[in-house]
Amino acid sequence: AVSFAVIFAIADNLLSRQASSYSITHPNDFVQRLLSDDPIEITPKGISISADRSGHYSGVGMINNQKMAFMIDTGATFVAVPKDLAERAGLRFGAQVVSQTAAGNVLAFRTTIPTLQMGSITLTNTHAVIHEKLEVVLIGMTVLKNFKVTQFDGKMAIEAP
Repeated sequence: AVSFAVIFAIADNLLSRQASSYSITHPNDFVQRLLSDDPIEITPKGISISADRSGHYSGVGMINNQKMAFMIDTGATFVAVPKDLAERAGLRFGAQVVSQTAAGNVLAFRTTIPTLQMGSITLTNTHAVIHEKLEVVLIGMTVLKNFKVTQFDGKMAIEAP
């Protein structure tokens, strides 16, 4: 059973590389994830993130020196933070608001993130909302609007304008 699992993982990894836009050094690749925790590449003007197999752009960053998993969400207006991370990072729970999500309306709390880091990008006093049912931080347009964001061949660059 163990041999089968190993062979399956290797075969799956090799077959996934057949896509024309798949790079051998793809940081979200199964093998690469075993070797590295952070799929973000630092560039001279910002960061570059490779898409995972589902086409999502995600990585690891920090909120108030607390490690966070994040995903870029161009459909989100604000940064959305999971409740447990917000508590660990010491974020203040502000006014309660109704947030419109793909899953419908949910209750959320306004907050301000004193320090938000993604690779070499550090932002201060970022407006955000706290959601109870999230597992990762969603990076929305209140952050992305401050950068030049380009996407090509399975990579997203987030750079100073």
